[in-house]
Amino acid sequence: MKQKLINSSILFAFLIFIILYLEVLFKLRVLNFSFDGDVLRISLFSLSYSLMIMFLLMFFKEKTVKITTYVFIGLITFLYFNQEIYSSFVEGFYSFTVVGDFTAGLSFFSDYLQAVKFGHITYLLPVTSLFIFSKYKIISFDIEYCVLKQPLFLLIISFLLFFGSLQTINENVEIQAENDDDIPITLNEVGTLISYSDMDLYTYMYNSQDALKKFGLLTYTQRDLFSLLRTDPLSAEAYKVLIDDYFEKEALNVHDSNDYSDIFENKNFILIMAESLDTFAINETLTPNLYDMKMNNSYYENYYSPLYYRSTADSEFLVQTSMYPDKNVTLSMDAYMNNTFPNTMPKLFEEKGYTTYSFHNYFDYFYPRGNFHLQTLGYNQFWGSEELGLTSGFDPDRVIIDHVWESDYEMMKMAVPKFINDDKFFVNILTVSGHFQYTDEHEMATPENVERARLYLENLVEPVEYTDEILYYLAVHIEVDKAIGYLKDELQAAGKLDDTVIMIFGDHYAYGIDNDVIWDYENEYKIDNDEMDIHNVPLLIYSNSPNKLQNTGELYLSTIDIMPTVANLFNLDINYAQVFGNDAFGLSNNIVRFADGSFISSNFRYESLSEKYTIYDESTSEWYIFGLNTAFLNQYMYNLLVLEYNYFEKKDD
Repeated sequence: MKQKLINSSILFAFLIFIILYLEVLFKLRVLNFSFDGDVLRISLFSLSYSLMIMFLLMFFKEKTVKITTYVFIGLITFLYFNQEIYSSFVEGFYSFTVVGDFTAGLSFFSDYLQAVKFGHITYLLPVTSLFIFSKYKIISFDIEYCVLKQPLFLLIISFLLFFGSLQTINENVEIQAENDDDIPITLNEVGTLISYSDMDLYTYMYNSQDALKKFGLLTYTQRDLFSLLRTDPLSAEAYKVLIDDYFEKEALNVHDSNDYSDIFENKNFILIMAESLDTFAINETLTPNLYDMKMNNSYYENYYSPLYYRSTADSEFLVQTSMYPDKNVTLSMDAYMNNTFPNTMPKLFEEKGYTTYSFHNYFDYFYPRGNFHLQTLGYNQFWGSEELGLTSGFDPDRVIIDHVWESDYEMMKMAVPKFINDDKFFVNILTVSGHFQYTDEHEMATPENVERARLYLENLVEPVEYTDEILYYLAVHIEVDKAIGYLKDELQAAGKLDDTVIMIFGDHYAYGIDNDVIWDYENEYKIDNDEMDIHNVPLLIYSNSPNKLQNTGELYLSTIDIMPTVANLFNLDINYAQVFGNDAFGLSNNIVRFADGSFISSNFRYESLSEKYTIYDESTSEWYIFGLNTAFLNQYMYNLLVLEYNYFEKKDD
């Protein structure tokens, strides 16, 4: 009996050490570790979990305990490792609610492997230690209880520790203000403001990064599993009353006309979401058409495409609906396919007499674009790569092992004749030529394009060190520039160029390239190690009319702001109170919001992970920024309620 108690103590010490090691390692590598109250809470949770595991193990024989311990250590090691890899792709953390299509995930398995770095070897210490300790008999798995009170004692202690951990979670809202002038207007609307405490975060896990930081990954996973069973505290009808109240208050903030209102009224409009178009893709030599637009038309150097949970698809959702995607579903465009959206890009233009088209040179394997664009968004016509004939003879089932990235130039040649002769058209184009991986196997990395990119890099006035990723990235983006050149030439030949506005923006930064490589190469827009500025990508607006927009460095906007901003420019009948983005020209200080809760404007910035803020305008107080944090969280939560309960289904537009 004494030996079994010793064995149990050693195994328990090992388990608690391994769990704490993984928690600290994960925080160091992903969440900026610091010694604070969160570390104590995470330690208490870890102790309680270790005791619960020991309680279960003590009911089994030595062989079963050994196998179970190996499986448990292996699973949690994979959990921590996998969350880090996942966060390196989408800058978020996965949930059991978004497991999604397993085969679709397999198609990016090679990309997953390439994301593994040498530093990830530190995650192997637990399994390696277990193997060594068990081999040299430092750890014994002969721990079966001799008397029933032994495991019951562990169970009682584990529950006491767990509930003690819960007591460290603050149930109070800590936002205070010196006076009402320090609180944003939206916070003064008492009827709609809901303040959130750390206990609310624990209960609802509305921000995965904050939850991981405050509670640790095992607790995050535990809460994530329980969320599958959680029921809403209110009825659907009660939630809709809350949403009614929210939108009524929002309607009080009337959208006023500004210097840019209606300047493009009745113009044709072509909106191009360019795959992975980043700031360093544009230069005079390789992308002359984009460069000309940047220098001689309108380039917004403070435009951001924040990376959400499903990258391109979520950027598309943000732009087309001016609503945030839902992190609790596998894919928002699929989960809310049958929702009613009164404000969408094609619906707003169609109401003004436009024919609406959408084009994309890939097929509906990962995302159900065809149905979403036609059924949900309301485009008159949708043309994917199969409809355009670009993937003729290609087997979609091979996508798991063989991505084929089609030519943007070839797509543009097929798309333009379908709308060029219409009287008024709105055209949405999604490109794909710029998709990673950036290697010599990329279809658009032709020998000619690669050689052009190589010569460009080698003949820079100020030579730079570059990687193969940069070389091939620049090479494949020659294709989208060719497509833009062809589009403008065809519009000119048809006499439509002067009556057409073209907006081009990157769907997200070039995350197919390691961030450190981007920071080393890009020195104009990307500040080293700045996790917000990495999302700064091009937004260009071409117009050959007298009402030309000017370049501006002060205007901050992001994907969710595109639709209301376009509505202002084209005099579209949008309900500004029922979208979650802003007309960027209508605000003196528009704010860009990120998926992790960070935000930035011309006057200040707030970094959610470090909880640090920087103020550039002395008239802005720290309380104002704290208030914004709560206001934006409220807005996001109401956004999710609108989606979940299909709020607009029976509402009058």
